[in-house]
Amino acid sequence: MSAFLQDLAPRPADALLGLMAAFRADPRDGKMDLGVGVYRNEAGETPVLRAVKAAEQKILENQSTKAYEGPRGNAGFCEAVETLIYGADAPARRDERIVSFTAPGGCGALFLAITLAARLSVEGRVWVSDPSWPNHANLVGAAGRELKLYPYVDPQDGTVAFSALMDALRSSRPGDILILQGPCHNPTGVDLSVEEWSYLGDFCARQLILPIVDIAYHGFADGLDTDMEGVRAFLAATPAAMLSYSASKNFGLYRERAGCFLLQGETAREAGAAATHIAEIARAAYSMPPAHGAAIVETVLGDAALQADWRSELDEMRTRMKTLRTALAGALNQRLNTNLFDQLTEQNGMFSILPLQGPVTELLRLQQGVYMPASGRINIAGLSTADVEPLADRIAPYLAQALQS
Repeated sequence: MSAFLQDLAPRPADALLGLMAAFRADPRDGKMDLGVGVYRNEAGETPVLRAVKAAEQKILENQSTKAYEGPRGNAGFCEAVETLIYGADAPARRDERIVSFTAPGGCGALFLAITLAARLSVEGRVWVSDPSWPNHANLVGAAGRELKLYPYVDPQDGTVAFSALMDALRSSRPGDILILQGPCHNPTGVDLSVEEWSYLGDFCARQLILPIVDIAYHGFADGLDTDMEGVRAFLAATPAAMLSYSASKNFGLYRERAGCFLLQGETAREAGAAATHIAEIARAAYSMPPAHGAAIVETVLGDAALQADWRSELDEMRTRMKTLRTALAGALNQRLNTNLFDQLTEQNGMFSILPLQGPVTELLRLQQGVYMPASGRINIAGLSTADVEPLADRIAPYLAQALQS
């Protein structure tokens, strides 16, 4: 075996995982972890939601087997996710133009989508926002595809740079693949408007681009139905699309890997044919999907009382993040005598990017015990209310220097 491995060079460690390890090893009191991408409550904990605990109890009492559920996994979970995304009476569902599969988390669903896209378009390049979730680029590389970037945020006002985005996408070719993020863009927190979603859907249809919509923070922007208005407008405008859905954040099921892959075809025949390819890809990758997380989601959404409690908890999480955004924006504006950080209050979800990058973030870690990736992306949900003022005190001098340069 050594003959095969002796020339194998180690790969660079994942930067975010390394940051997490460094935080755990730091003995200083008052250190702050703004890097890891999980929701935390005021106590700094990532709790098991009440509705999830109750659902697990029901599952434990009623479960009679651990046998495989088949390539599609939990059909009730898949149909519940379809309803969350499309609504109950969407024409695409009524016309049987949608297929859905349980997947190992949102990342597993993205893997299915990109792998199928590679089959459908042999020469297709994959377009990803700049910036984006780093694993998007990893998945594109693993599929052996050329990565193309489109600008996403206007550096002047912090809104979507839609004109620049479209200028870039106009150089796309028929057969290219476009990854779009649903509500609460990671890492910017800046979202497309409903009108922009609709325009992009029409553009994909005319340009013959295959879109993949990555939905990982549903319910964290303005509410479950409002969050899907743009995505639904997009899906109505383009005949074919793939989607990945993650229940990690909005159900708190990080370690359960509860994801769903969905495909919308122009006809029921197209969707049915695609389903056979997805089953084949899944069989080669992981054979059968995990069951427990999907069962939790199905149980919560299938029980009126549990669903109401989950929606209430989701509202509490969203409200907490919005309150933290407002508090941090005010604290930074006050210290720097500016209104620049009002942008934070217009953004959605867990993440935002501060103008602190590269060596400056390293200095913050060493000198102030503030941990964030080199991109300057911070996890708003990693803060407590009591953290806001001390954090503003620590980072304001570094921000002042960055804004002057």
